[in-house]
Amino acid sequence: MVNTIVHALFKSNKGLAMIISILLIALIGAAISTYASIVEQKIKDNPEYKPACDLSDIISCSKPMASPYSKLFFVSNTWLGLAYYGCMIILAIMNYATIAFYLACGGVAMSAVFAYLLYFKIKALCLVCTSIYLVNIALLVATYLYV
Repeated sequence: MVNTIVHALFKSNKGLAMIISILLIALIGAAISTYASIVEQKIKDNPEYKPACDLSDIISCSKPMASPYSKLFFVSNTWLGLAYYGCMIILAIMNYATIAFYLACGGVAMSAVFAYLLYFKIKALCLVCTSIYLVNIALLVATYLYV
């Protein structure tokens, strides 16, 4: 197993570039999701909590996190995001670019659904959410370049 991973890492410069780019992008997504998870928990513990990402009534990350759309199948979207980025990291390390690409397509499709809900149903501009959408687009581009 370790030999497979080491071989995948150094098989080619293209493979190494794919791994590094996907790792970096996925780590950024995981960091944003971690921040969102912390904010979500603080909002749950204290409804009066005002996170740094709440700039106004319209530009607000607490508004979507407190909405019914903040969970998918009873699981917080922030935790689903962390699982998603963890999968992307594993796929990059294993050099499974095609699977990572299809997963990234799903990530962008879900981002489009969540963007619709955010902008048209919740009627807010969440900087954290929008950052996640951009990270997912970057992951799609990065995986597409190596398929």
